[in-house]
Amino acid sequence: MAKKDDCYCPDPSELRVFRLTAEMGDHLSYTVPAGKVLVINAWMTGIMNSNLGYKILRNDEVVAERSQYMSPTDAVTQVFPTGIAFFAGDTFTLESYPSKPTFAYGYERDA
Repeated sequence: MAKKDDCYCPDPSELRVFRLTAEMGDHLSYTVPAGKVLVINAWMTGIMNSNLGYKILRNDEVVAERSQYMSPTDAVTQVFPTGIAFFAGDTFTLESYPSKPTFAYGYERDA
C-alpha cells in the first residue's frame, strides 16, 4: 500500500472495483473471500413505489437502511465517505424490491 499523508491507502492497482446489482425483487448476497476486505462506498436505487425501504446487511444484520418518500421518477444515491467494511467470511446482502434495481459501489482489496 502507498503511504499518503500518514495514511496507508491502497494503490488503485491493488483494488478490484465492484458494481453489485440486485435486480428487481432480488436480494444479492456476496461472501467476502479469505484474505480480502470489501468496502462499500455508495448505493443507488430508482424509486417507483415510494413506501419501500432499502437495506444493506452484514451477516443478516442491517448496517445501512433508507426509506424513500420521493416521486416515482427519482433515483436516490447514498454515499458512505469512510465506507462500510465487510471482512473475510462476512456476507454482504443488498436488498431490492419489485419496483427498481438497486446498485452498490465499492472495492475489494487484500486484507
